[in-house]
Amino acid sequence: MIIKDKFELIRGQENITNTSIAKLNKLTIKLGPRLMFVNLEQTKSRISHYTKDKVFNFISDLNKRKQLIVVDDPSYILKVSYNKTKHQIINLNPFNISTISPDKPGTQNLYALLVYSITFSELVSGKFKVNPNYLVPISNYLVSIFLRLFGKQYGLLGSYSAQIPKLKFLTNLYILTAFFGISGLKAYRQATAASGFNFQEQMDKLKKYKFDNINDLILSFSDFGIMPNLNKHIFTSKILKMFGIEFLPALEDLSRFIAILTTSNIKGSNIVPTYLSKYNERDFNKILEISKSIFKRI
Repeated sequence: MIIKDKFELIRGQENITNTSIAKLNKLTIKLGPRLMFVNLEQTKSRISHYTKDKVFNFISDLNKRKQLIVVDDPSYILKVSYNKTKHQIINLNPFNISTISPDKPGTQNLYALLVYSITFSELVSGKFKVNPNYLVPISNYLVSIFLRLFGKQYGLLGSYSAQIPKLKFLTNLYILTAFFGISGLKAYRQATAASGFNFQEQMDKLKKYKFDNINDLILSFSDFGIMPNLNKHIFTSKILKMFGIEFLPALEDLSRFIAILTTSNIKGSNIVPTYLSKYNERDFNKILEISKSIFKRI
């Protein structure tokens, strides 16, 4: 499983932060984890999610809570990260608040932030590894999103529907390379098996791209005639409009992808859209099997 250093779609923002303890201390919200616990405990009976027992076990345990730091960091655009000091980081700055109260950012959001943070930390720390056998549901889910967002614009649901096997092939190839570190002929063959598209006649084109990078995936969609003239700006703008900035990392890093989809499954929160499952409920639920396994073992 590959852990991305930085995000191409968010101006080079770090995935895992490398902030010193001294700087973290300056950014830290006083008693942040304690405030999270106090606010969540009051609404515990109203939370219904498969992560509940493990999340409350984590936030109510003083020793486990030491792994969590709540900060107000204006230099970091995302709400959740993991620091190289092995701390889970929750950033209140994107909420435009500098402390935690019952209504800001809200108890459902506090709970969602913890689910996101715990899931993400288990993956990026290497405590839990994702089996590449999840290639198919991950690819199917992303293809469903691409078709919903770009299908009408590029005729993929009509006269150009013959382009869909290419779309599936390139998406599979990207996931194999960028998420699982599988490249070259092995990746081509697996992507073909999953999509039904024969790559042999496209070898010259394929060699132009590094499929560990989202920019090259976007360019390949255009070059292969699937979405002519698609570029990073058009692609990112559409994703931002539909899902917001917190979803963008899901397209570049497997750990973020799983953590974000898990977080979207929490009703009443708005860290990421809670309607993400609607794009492909069958494969969305298969992907959630990963986080269910994570919360069974912690």
